[in-house]
Order: sequence, then structure tokens, then C-alpha cells
Amino acid sequence: MPNLSISYRQRAFVMFLCLVACLVPFLAWGADDEDTLGFYNDWQEEASTASRSPKPLSQTAENVTVVTSTEIEALNAHTLADVLDTIPGIQVQHNGGPGVTAYTYIQSINFIFTQVYVDGVSITNLSSGFSDVSLIPARIIDRIEIVKGAASSAWGQSLGGVINVITKSPAQRVLGGVAGASIGSRATTGDSLELTGTSGRTGYYLSGGFLGSSGLLSNTQDAINNAYGKLTFELPKHGSLWGTFFYSHANMGDLFAPAYDLKELGSKSYLLGSIGLRYPLTDKLEMEASAHHTYNRDDESYFDISDGAPWTLQPGLPTAIIKELQSGGSIKLTWRGDNNLLVAGSEYNHLEEYNNSIDGSTVSPFGQRVDRWGLFLNDTVIIGPVAVTPGVRLDHTQTAGDQFSPALGATWQLSDSTLLRAYTARGYGLSILGPTDTPPVKIWTTQVGAESKAVPYLWLKGTLFRNQTWNDSVGQQVALGTEFEVRTTPVYHTSLAAGYTFTETTKAGYEVNDLPRHTVQLALRYDDKTYRGVLTGRHIFWNAQPSENGSYDGLIWDLHLGATLYRHEDNSLEVFFSGHNLFNGSQYETNIIPNTPRWYEGGIKVGF
Repeated sequence: MPNLSISYRQRAFVMFLCLVACLVPFLAWGADDEDTLGFYNDWQEEASTASRSPKPLSQTAENVTVVTSTEIEALNAHTLADVLDTIPGIQVQHNGGPGVTAYTYIQSINFIFTQVYVDGVSITNLSSGFSDVSLIPARIIDRIEIVKGAASSAWGQSLGGVINVITKSPAQRVLGGVAGASIGSRATTGDSLELTGTSGRTGYYLSGGFLGSSGLLSNTQDAINNAYGKLTFELPKHGSLWGTFFYSHANMGDLFAPAYDLKELGSKSYLLGSIGLRYPLTDKLEMEASAHHTYNRDDESYFDISDGAPWTLQPGLPTAIIKELQSGGSIKLTWRGDNNLLVAGSEYNHLEEYNNSIDGSTVSPFGQRVDRWGLFLNDTVIIGPVAVTPGVRLDHTQTAGDQFSPALGATWQLSDSTLLRAYTARGYGLSILGPTDTPPVKIWTTQVGAESKAVPYLWLKGTLFRNQTWNDSVGQQVALGTEFEVRTTPVYHTSLAAGYTFTETTKAGYEVNDLPRHTVQLALRYDDKTYRGVLTGRHIFWNAQPSENGSYDGLIWDLHLGATLYRHEDNSLEVFFSGHNLFNGSQYETNIIPNTPRWYEGGIKVGF
């Protein structure tokens, strides 16, 4: 049986957070705190990922979470993976410290069915089917929009959900930027520089950085260089052009498995480029067109731990070299009427994969080229306090036949403080692009939920979901679950948040192991614009097979602090500190890949 015990110190922390939650309404009763402004206007915030065009969250039937740049900066995050650790309904499995490969589950659905996009461009690996959320540096992110549950009617093969990273836009001044540096345990360092500005109609955002470590776990050393750029141009009358570029190169250790006398070293390179045009055709009709190209190369080498012998038939060469290329484009029309939002579009992608395995024991060398296209249509019809959101998409996958993905949802704003949501959809997921065609996994998902601010100084959100997945070759499984979130109004710059997700997955009446069952996230936040602090706690019960020797030791607590020592107009000086896994807890699915022990880091940022 797994160890679910919580230490005395951890129980004390939980009791303290619960006490704060109880006191918040009483403290707020007499408080006149400007932090409360906007707390009751969250539903009017717009998100574009669910329907692929911006609309208020009050008209979005899907279960959507939005993370802002302010929330990201408060976490002193290195990568997207660090941010996702704190989001209710999401479980992240790390292979090591910051920058090392991480796997993301949404509502306990297998990580290979989580689709991650950067400004609408997929970063999913063709050969493995997963999206590495440690690839994306946190500093370039303006906001993250997450759709939990099937989103195939808008995005195609997104059975588990969509994480859409929206990058920063140029600042509205000629020149500005941020320079930062950090250092921590085991020579974990991060250095970065951002430059941004606008001159006339042209804007730019440029960023480069390094992230490295000697390894917080055995054989998880890494050295990562990355660069990002965005150029925008406002057309003379209306409309805009943009182009983006992203490059990352990493050398790292990905695996250390003494039980198998095995370790892995790898070299990874990733390149993404995109261009786009947004142009209003009439007062109500807008066109958007874009094109993109990505290149991914992964060199993998395996070695015996005992004698260092490489697993290869040709000494000196990697065990496997995987190259992937994606080229494509999309065009979309958006009609904004008085009472409806209609979005229609099409996408095309040309995919190439080359796998050169030379150890004689894994995949035989092969190459494959695939052309895929999709057509989608969705609408948001507003009838008084009700918004109805039908959607449909048709995809030609070439390797897994044609896929039809319908969806229907609705929101009902019962009052200024209470909103109901319901959503049902069919979707699909493609696992890998390999030498043989793999049947798609299909899903029928149904979610119902409510959000309320009726309780003074509290925001509550609850969702019930049923995910029925099936595949012609492996049969059917059903996941029943619930997701609950609570957040307090900031009082004297302090707020509390908590999230809990429960999922029970069964197949033919028997429980399915190796999928997360319980997930808890807690956060205590303080921010007075000079000093800030975030204390987060998380627990994931992975429900692994006993033979995996998993560990579930209470909660993993992280503390992130920051202080602005100087601020004048656009110039600032900030210092920050983070303590990770404060109580040195053990929490992992398998002892082959344990979580990182306690470690610390600190740094400085200069804004100009």
C-alpha cells in the first residue's frame, strides 16, 4: 500500500492555510483593499483557445483556465512545466530539475494526448506523441490558456485537452527590456535577456537565455540555450502582420535506472518559425492566415551504468537519431454579429519523420511522410443569459482515416454571481507516427460545472466529468471524476487558493492503474507590488502498480519570494528566492524516476 502519511510540519502548514481561509471573510468585512478590484469581473475576461477566437469566459462552455504573466512571474518559474505544477486538474511528472523532460496529464488522461501549442503552432513530438512542456521558457509567456477535456472540434487530435501558450507582444515604447540571472543548488543557473519596443508601425520582442544544472538527480544534468523573437507590423489602414522564431538546443541526461543498469544521455534541438496576417474584411468579418515550419532533432544514447558500455552497434554514434519536420498553414474567418460569434477555418500540415536506430534492439530505421488537413466550424449564439456553443470538425489524418468531431455546449448566467456550464463532445487522439499505422484512440467527454461568487469574498468552481475512451485494438475505459477550485478575494494583498481533482478510471469493471487518482494543489499568495511571496503545496497520488514502488509522502511545498528594491518609471531592480520541496518529501509514480530533493535558488532582475 502507498504511504499517504503527512508529517507533523506538513499538517501544521495545512491547518494554517485552512485557518487563513476561515479568517478571510471576517478580515475582508472591514477592508478597503484595491486588490479586490476586478475579482468580480473575471468572467468578462476573454480567452481564444476554446473557439479559436476571443470571447468572454462567461460564454465559454468548456472547462478553461487562464494563467497570466503576473502569476507566472510570481512563481520564479524557469519553464512552462513549473507553472503547470500549480494548475488544478493538471498533473506533471518530472524527470529531473528545471529544463529536464516533463510529462503532462490533464484530468488523468495519458500525457500523449495532451496537445501543447505556442501561438497556435503544435510542439508535439511525432515519434513519441507527447509535448515537452519543459521546452518552453517561462519568460516569453504572456498568458496560458488551458482547455481541460476533449477539444477536437476546434483543434483536431486533442483528446485530453489543449495548452495554448500565448507569447509576449512588443511593448509600446522605443526600447525596454529585462535582464536576469539566478544560481542555485547543484550549479543550477539561469541567465536571460529580453528586449522589446515599438517604432512607428513596427514592434519587436526578442529574448535569449541559458538554463543549466549539474543535476538535481543522478544523470539529469542539462545545458539549454534558447532564443525567441517576434516582429509585428501594423498595416497602414487596418490589419497586422507578424512573424515569430524560436530555437532551443539542449544537452541533458534523461534517465538513470539502476534496476536496469541503464542511463540515457541526449542532445535535443528544436526550431519553430511562423508568419501570419490578420485583416478585417468588414466591420464584422475578419480574416486570419498563417504558415509555420518546425524542425525537431533528438539524438539518444544509452549506456550501462556498471561498466559504461554504450548500447550501440557502432561505438561513438548515438543509439538513435530522430528527425521530425512539420510544415503547414491555416486560414480562418471570424464573424462577430450582435448575438453570435461564428468561426470557420481550415488547416493543412505536412509531416516528416526519420528514425535511424542503430542498436539493433529498438525501432528499425524508417522514414515517413504524411499530409493531414482539417475543416472546422463553431458558433456562439447568445440568447439572453444563455450562450449556446455548437462546433464540428472533420480531419483527414492519412494514417488513421477520417475523423469527425462534433461538440455542443452551453453557459447560463443565473445571476451576476453564478454561472452554469455544460459541454459534451467527441474527440480523438493519435499516439505516434511510426512505421505502421496506429488506430486512433477516441473519446466521448461530458462535463457539467458551476462557478459562483455568491459567498462573500470567495470564488468557487466545481466540475463533474465523464471521459469514455476506446480503441478498436485495446477496448474501452471510463473515467469518472470531479474537479473543485476555491480562491479568496485578496485581503491586505493576501489570498488563498486550493484545488482538488479526483478521477476513477475503470476498464471492464476493474480499476486502471498508472493514472493519477487524487491531485491536491494549495497556494498562499502575497503581493503588495513591492514584496511578493507564493507558498504552494501539491500532492499527486499516481495510483501506480505496487511493483513500481511509488511514493506518496504528503505534499511537496515550494516557496517563492521576491522584492522590488528600486522602481522608477520603466526602470526597476528586483531580487528573488525560491526554496523547492522544503520538507524534502518523496512523491513519485515509480522509483526509477523519483522527484527532486530539497533545493534552493536565488537571483536578480533588472528592468529598463
